Amino acid sequence: MKKLGFTLAEVLITLVIIGVIAAMTIPTLLGNTNAQEFRTALKKAISASNQALTLQYALEGVGASDFSTADQLVNGVFAKRMTLIAGSSGIATTGSGLQTVTFTNGCSGGSVFVTQDGIMYCITNYKTSEGADPQSIGTCDAFDTKPCTSDLTQPNVWIDVNGAKGPDKITTSSAKPRDIYQAMLYNQKIVPFGQPTQEVMYDKPAATSGGDK
Repeated sequence: MKKLGFTLAEVLITLVIIGVIAAMTIPTLLGNTNAQEFRTALKKAISASNQALTLQYALEGVGASDFSTADQLVNGVFAKRMTLIAGSSGIATTGSGLQTVTFTNGCSGGSVFVTQDGIMYCITNYKTSEGADPQSIGTCDAFDTKPCTSDLTQPNVWIDVNGAKGPDKITTSSAKPRDIYQAMLYNQKIVPFGQPTQEVMYDKPAATSGGDK
């Protein structure tokens, strides 16, 4: 009785074909999954930080414009209304103390804190009043019409949606969302800053100009 089956060469050829198809499709699938995770985490970060600002203002009548420095703002609002697991040296500690951290890429010299969900925030270029100089850029009013920044052309909030994990790259195109995003801080809200972050936040298609770094 004659038995039918596959030869060793046929099996090997089939495995090679499957391997080639997998090598072509798996990176794309993983990339799409990571991109969606970054999008979701950005929306969560903006929502959570806004809730903290809104709640603090509702309960104590205190907004970002009431604090002189970024460290005071973090200690007076976010540390009260969000669960922090790490922070830069200027962040107040409780109990055994928070782990000291720094922001990997983009934000430098700012007040850094990490929330329980692993999202890292950095507040920099922070300024609450115009002062005596009428040409001063620093603003931040109680009506959310001016941001709390010393440079209106730059973000004063940076968000790393997966904290210490990589790739630690700034999102420069919504077609390829990365883990670091830019935002602007107002008295009672934080809003996406720059076209790439806005497109990712609001699920808009990527612009035709510009590229991903």
